[in-house]
Amino acid sequence: MSLLDEALSCCPHAGYTRVVAPDGTAVPVCCAIAHHLRDRTDFLVGLGKRGKSLLADAAAHWRFDIRECVADSGDTAAFGLLAGCLPDGMHAAEMHLAGVITVLSELTLEYPPAKGSLEARLRVSARHPGELPPGAVLFPAECGDCVH
Repeated sequence: MSLLDEALSCCPHAGYTRVVAPDGTAVPVCCAIAHHLRDRTDFLVGLGKRGKSLLADAAAHWRFDIRECVADSGDTAAFGLLAGCLPDGMHAAEMHLAGVITVLSELTLEYPPAKGSLEARLRVSARHPGELPPGAVLFPAECGDCVH
């Protein structure tokens, strides 16, 4: 478990910072590891304090799958599924779609998921809904920059 914890918080050597996910997305290594850990939540919780701590560390490597977007006062309201925990405040994100990565400089979590759900709403500043198509996936920009 110590190796997994280190992998979530350390920056790999240049050229080894991303891994291709099954959907073809070149995600930061730490976010890919966090995804696999979340898929094994029950097992890790069953391990007690260390497993729960690992899940807490993984939560910082959030992922948002865009399902639908609408214009909202010059911004875009993005509806989708949030895995992990997007903290309060303004954040930058990488948007992945069809092998292309676009940086979104300002987004906030407007409505977090209700308990037992992954459905959430983000506000993406100064973007048109057409720029955020359904099927796009957002990851924390700081993970892509490898600045943990």
